[in-house]
Amino acid sequence: MEKKLVFGYLAAILIICLLAVLFGGFVIVFASVLVLFEKCFFGRISIIPGIEFTTLATILVTMKYGMLVGILFVIFIPLVVPTIINAIIGEKGVINPNFQFIGIGFGNFLDILCVIVISLLSKMDIIWVMLIILLLKHGANFVVERIKGVTFSFSSIGIPINVLFNLSLVYFFHSFWMGLIV
Repeated sequence: MEKKLVFGYLAAILIICLLAVLFGGFVIVFASVLVLFEKCFFGRISIIPGIEFTTLATILVTMKYGMLVGILFVIFIPLVVPTIINAIIGEKGVINPNFQFIGIGFGNFLDILCVIVISLLSKMDIIWVMLIILLLKHGANFVVERIKGVTFSFSSIGIPINVLFNLSLVYFFHSFWMGLIV
């Protein structure tokens, strides 16, 4: 990759981070770090299906800043920025055979729908919001897989792990999350 291109990518990431810090505050920076960690680093070595931080980050950003910022967040942070970072890093350190360098698909549209639902549920406790969003995401993915004719996929193995992981994160760190979004 050309040095000018790498420098341009790094400059763009730096500008995005700076704008997030200046205008967004701690929650959007924290949520962005969680998502970028998952999409660029943890995803490369993850051998346990179902461990993800995007749902929690989306809930935090949407409950703190509202629907518009939530939609912008799920478009740019999980989709655009990791694509740039993964292009810079390349194939270094990839152990996970299911790692995706560019993760565009039904899940991106589902994340936008989840932002709308989160904004409608923003007066509820974060545990209930997480439970409803997990049911929505996994239910929608189940329906789409059945429409495609898929009777079994390895992503189905990660569903119980994902639900337990995310609900445990929200339950055990409940006061921390509530302190962030209030």
